[in-house]
Amino acid sequence: MSGIFEKINMTPKQVINIILLLLLLIFIVQNVEAVRVKFLFTGFDLPLIIIIVISFFIGFLTSKAFFSKKTKVKEEEPGKEDRT
Repeated sequence: MSGIFEKINMTPKQVINIILLLLLLIFIVQNVEAVRVKFLFTGFDLPLIIIIVISFFIGFLTSKAFFSKKTKVKEEEPGKEDRT
């Protein structure tokens, strides 16, 4: 299997990324029609892919806000008090 990747001079990760990118492009091309969005008291037309991307980023930012890695403050080791 690794012989195939050496022959095309690409890593398996690069091949997977290219395949995912192609699938994303197909998805985008198939979802360009405008849809009616009703929000609160207004309505507007947007391409479906824009709505999907906006929803993705809202979810991404929400998850980053609530589940961010919190850096722990280093606690001083016992016996190493600051003697000034």
